[in-house]
Amino acid sequence: MTTILITQALQRQGEIWHSILSSQNITVIWENLDADILAVLEGMETAGLALPQLLLLDMGMTVTNPYRFCQVAQSRFPGIPVVITAGHDRQISAAERRWALRMGAADLLPGIQESSLIATAVSHLTRVLEILNALPIQQDTLMESLSRLTAPTPAPTPAAPTPPPLATPPATPHTQYRGISTVADTAPTPKGEDDGQRRRRYRGSSY
Repeated sequence: MTTILITQALQRQGEIWHSILSSQNITVIWENLDADILAVLEGMETAGLALPQLLLLDMGMTVTNPYRFCQVAQSRFPGIPVVITAGHDRQISAAERRWALRMGAADLLPGIQESSLIATAVSHLTRVLEILNALPIQQDTLMESLSRLTAPTPAPTPAAPTPPPLATPPATPHTQYRGISTVADTAPTPKGEDDGQRRRRYRGSSY
């Protein structure tokens, strides 16, 4: 089975690449952007593991310059093509692409655009499969993966409203008689209010 190792600066770009590559029965190894890819490959080689057939590395890799990496990788692992992606860029100039090819990259691809997701995803996937000599595209499974990527996220179910707490009944006033607490028949009348101006109380609130 074909294996591709990828790094991506943008989480969404990585999700798209992972989805469309997996739709073609390609195993995807998704490494962190700051991973030392040469060390990863050397570790796989030492452990006797099968090396990936292609590296799909974002321009934002932090361990080394991507063009410098292509030169070193070409001499150390000459059978593994390196495709550089610029996830933050909508397009790549012809001069920049020529420079990437001169430095040893198999190609330089701009980011996959959400506004034209199907078109750019198909175009980028076609180029990768072309480098791997793995055409044609499995269109049915690709369309299924793209439909999942474009499906709207379901709105969260609103939580049931919390019922208001029950009102605490007003405390019954107590008086003291020879040290023993007794319940008074009525609350004392507030001072400064006559009977006509006395405020009524309901469940502890004045109105």
